[in-house]
Amino acid sequence: MVRYYDDFLADRDWLAEGLTWAVVQPASAEATVDGVIARLRARRVEPGDSQSGELADLAQIGPNVVIFQDNGCALSRPEVLRWASDGLRVHTVDWTVNGNGGLTYAVYGKVLAWMDMNDPDRRHGDDPAAFDDDLADVRAARGTGQVTAAAMAFVERRTGVRLPAEWVGDEGADPQAGPWVTVRLGSIPPDPRPPSNFGYDEPDLDARLRAAPEEVRRTALALAVRAVTTRFRFSDDDLVRQVADAVEQGVSLDEEARLRVVHRLTVQDVDVRSGSSAVHALYAATGSGLAALDAVSAVRHAVGDDWPTVRHDLYRLVREVG
Repeated sequence: MVRYYDDFLADRDWLAEGLTWAVVQPASAEATVDGVIARLRARRVEPGDSQSGELADLAQIGPNVVIFQDNGCALSRPEVLRWASDGLRVHTVDWTVNGNGGLTYAVYGKVLAWMDMNDPDRRHGDDPAAFDDDLADVRAARGTGQVTAAAMAFVERRTGVRLPAEWVGDEGADPQAGPWVTVRLGSIPPDPRPPSNFGYDEPDLDARLRAAPEEVRRTALALAVRAVTTRFRFSDDDLVRQVADAVEQGVSLDEEARLRVVHRLTVQDVDVRSGSSAVHALYAATGSGLAALDAVSAVRHAVGDDWPTVRHDLYRLVREVG
């Protein structure tokens, strides 16, 4: 199965620049081209149509609908998947020119699982374990040139639907070879989103810190920085002390000084993720304005099991001001 998609992609090397492929299957409703068009708020493209908006090609394969995009990523958006999966099951694979990409499964308006195609252990969603039984090919391809082929094979393995090679020509979906219908996708508003990754993990604490007075935020940053500087041994004590003093005083370092943190500091005797998070915490904390709160998110990843204690102390600070 992986070999099939490896050959498919090798014959169409331009797809390395980006692709989205989705398989839509029936659940409580039939999967039809017209039904998918309605869910995506899309419309068929007529001759001479030059309006703006992402294009996609849809085709019926038995009781299923496949969606193909060689220039667009709308179906990677959770809010689009929620509408697309109303009464249906939807599997997608997508990637961009820089090699990043993911696999997603949505059903009944819920995104059950998203997985980084380059790191199958990096998953989230309402039920990330939904992928557990089908990861062999994706794990085997990790770090090789077959990551994208394995990702496409993953979709076929879970759906039983193959993307016919003969339907995709040198310029994308070929309407002369397959029953493709080209549509222009409609506008689906994005979901409300927090301003940072920390807002996903700790929405209440993030909101309270952002609403707190400047003095409270400065104290919170200093507390977070101390959690890192007391837990880890850094390669340059003087530079770490400079950062800690700047944070205590509420002073932003210039970019040259901040870059020294990134390029000169290392952390001794810890795993790579914790060490890089600790360094990033010090770099972010010396930034300006609310952007400095990214340091708290980095501290969360750096300190691991100590985070509940740090979190408790941060909450104590923000609760004092309401």
